[in-house]
Amino acid sequence: MDNLHSKMLDSIKDSKWVLDEIYVFLPTEPEENLIAFEAKFNVRIPEDYRFFLLNVSNGIVNKNKWGLNLVEKIDFVDFFYEDNEYNPSIPFELTNKVVFGRGSDCKEVSPYPYEITFDQNYDIFEKGYSNGQIHIAGYGCGTSAFIVVNGSEYSNVWVDDFSSNNEVYPEYDFKSNRPRFSFTDWLIEGVNREVTIHGQNIEWEKRIKLEEKAKQDKIDEQKRELEIKRLDQIKREKFAEQKREVEREEQRSKKTHRNLLTYLIDKIFHGGV
Repeated sequence: MDNLHSKMLDSIKDSKWVLDEIYVFLPTEPEENLIAFEAKFNVRIPEDYRFFLLNVSNGIVNKNKWGLNLVEKIDFVDFFYEDNEYNPSIPFELTNKVVFGRGSDCKEVSPYPYEITFDQNYDIFEKGYSNGQIHIAGYGCGTSAFIVVNGSEYSNVWVDDFSSNNEVYPEYDFKSNRPRFSFTDWLIEGVNREVTIHGQNIEWEKRIKLEEKAKQDKIDEQKRELEIKRLDQIKREKFAEQKREVEREEQRSKKTHRNLLTYLIDKIFHGGV
């Protein structure tokens, strides 16, 4: 097993606990199906992609039917193609990024550091660029990734972003100055992205839980303060009632004392004893 294959397997093994939450690994592809496909279109499937199909899976698909697949399942027995479109036997002709409908004076949203061809009049588009490739993933909004199986860009992964941004380009990473991605590069990048998103989701969930706990703690503290105030108010009211009761008792005692004194005086001076 060469280094690229080891890197692929190690990446999947280390991240499978994350991937298994979102995706299903479909069965591997029988080698005879790949051999028949290669014979039919007179091509050779790129070695690392071939290794993936034979040893890992023919498709890492989303458990949610509305979700995007990490790697598409390919029907190598009944592969869809037309004579002049999506035909692996016809070489893929692009050799660098193509921007359709714009001239070289256009300003790109995301600057591309490598060579660009500007197809202002859609000549390349009209001629077609969909041959010599296998679609390997959809990114949403009509954007997709494919691997070249025939042509000078053989084994490189490209992105068809015509539907969203009118451009087609090879996968790249200018931070590490990689102007091309092999299937292994592309797959590891996708796996790492899923792990990163998973980690961000975990952190987001933790943050949400902490925020909810802080809110609940604040509510609980407010409830405690209100309860303390309520009990304090009850104590004050009870104390005030006790004070009033003492005062009433004193008033009754004084009244009784006055009544007794009046009675005695009345007896002494008016009724005799």
